[in-house]
Amino acid sequence: MRSLPTVMIIIMLNSIILSPLYIAQSSAEARSQTINTSETWSQDENLTQDVVVGTNGILTIDSKISVSTGTTITIEEGGLLILNGELVSAEPTSATYMEVYNNTYIQPYFEGLIDSGIIKIKFASTLMANDTVSVSINNENYSWDGAEYLESSMNFQDQPVNITFYSFCQFCPLIESVEAIDSNGKYYRLEADQWNHNNGVLKTETSDSAFEINVDGELRMQNGNFSGAGISCHGKCIIENSSLVWSAPLNIYGSLSIKTSTINGSRTYEDIIVHDTATINYETSSMQGTGGPTDMWIRLLSQRVITTNLKDAPGSVHYEGLGYLGYNGDLLLDSNGMIDLGISTNPETSKYLRMTEWVDSSGENHQEDGFIVITLKGGTTVWNSNYSITLDPAPTTPNSSTSVPLPNVIVDKVIPADNSGTANKGLGIMITVTNTGSAPVATNIQCFEGADLADVTTLYVSLEAGETKDIPGTWYANSSGAKSINCKALVPVFFKSLSDDLAQSFGTESETVSFKEPEDAEDLPLILYSTII
Repeated sequence: MRSLPTVMIIIMLNSIILSPLYIAQSSAEARSQTINTSETWSQDENLTQDVVVGTNGILTIDSKISVSTGTTITIEEGGLLILNGELVSAEPTSATYMEVYNNTYIQPYFEGLIDSGIIKIKFASTLMANDTVSVSINNENYSWDGAEYLESSMNFQDQPVNITFYSFCQFCPLIESVEAIDSNGKYYRLEADQWNHNNGVLKTETSDSAFEINVDGELRMQNGNFSGAGISCHGKCIIENSSLVWSAPLNIYGSLSIKTSTINGSRTYEDIIVHDTATINYETSSMQGTGGPTDMWIRLLSQRVITTNLKDAPGSVHYEGLGYLGYNGDLLLDSNGMIDLGISTNPETSKYLRMTEWVDSSGENHQEDGFIVITLKGGTTVWNSNYSITLDPAPTTPNSSTSVPLPNVIVDKVIPADNSGTANKGLGIMITVTNTGSAPVATNIQCFEGADLADVTTLYVSLEAGETKDIPGTWYANSSGAKSINCKALVPVFFKSLSDDLAQSFGTESETVSFKEPEDAEDLPLILYSTII
């Protein structure tokens, strides 16, 4: 017989040895909030607190975890969540319906039911005026008159029921459930998310998810299930052979690879929203989406800002074929030479303007086919060339920049014909002008004596991009003394600060010319001499 001290020692040793195992098998409710090591959940449990999978942490879920409403699971950068089991909402979601359209096909299956009986389709909406809905149940045709139920006799024989809707409607009907009553009076009920379907859309009364999954690290989902989750993937998400029930749309900011999986029910008309420049690998041939008018995935830009080189000058923007609905329109650049094409007073219009790529419910890929023309508004007789650029195709990134080809007029030289002259008597000048820009220009040249406008003949020049010309002119100095002349291009004032990019700000100065007062004998006309005599 062992002594008491020996027994106590053995008990204490067993407690120490078995304590890690006890911790590993504790419930999800008692787990620490942050996981920084490798941990596996293998028992069905309830989760009532937020969980963080930290850097270097690995959480593997092989069981069914019922998640309380409002709970958040965060996978930090460097962390990993492996979902082989289920993460489902612990509380029931709001009422779920299926919206049916023309040629919507549903296939409810009451497993094990072999008796004859009655099948009842329960509608959750009313029949609107001018809408027509007919239903084929196992090839028997019926017309729905707006009643709560549509009934049909049935011999079930443990087979799925084939139901097709033929709807011509502005507000298409909602199906709440399909019910069966067998010949023994036994009642069966399938909810709207419990049957196979094609071209139907699951809808709920709420647009909120029950709990949130935020992925900054990595999510690997193999044979798993999300139900009632809101998923935001900023890191890397890989989903295979899995299902997502009322867990769409998935918001992808990093990367997503998804195949051989089913998405059943979305809170929007998209199963997946790929934001900005995020990447997606979607295996269309193996995926089953929500169907109906719900796209399998879309690319949605957070904004559509184009920055130009036009600064605060007047500029217009014309676009055609933009976004999901191919919008056409005209806008103006702001005071910084920028435009956000994704802005609209209507949120839906704004969203559609920012959608540049989408895969519809049939798996067909679509690309925006739009172009944009940006134009600098010039003058009427000068500076009125077609200063514009066409962006075709339109940029499909949140931010882009472009430069409208513009002229840049430089006065290279101002050369007087002589270094001396007579006031108020014309002196020839030769002005050399170059267009160093990338667009043609027609402009006047303006000259100054100090701060005052000089008296010169009209100086007008038209230049192609890169062209240089000599312009002859005459300068009339208004008084005697040493003077110089400064010449530059005359840019319209409404170009504002852009003017500094179109021509010299300070012009080019000539050499000094010495002007003398005019001699009386030279200037008196012959008739004056005759009068004096």
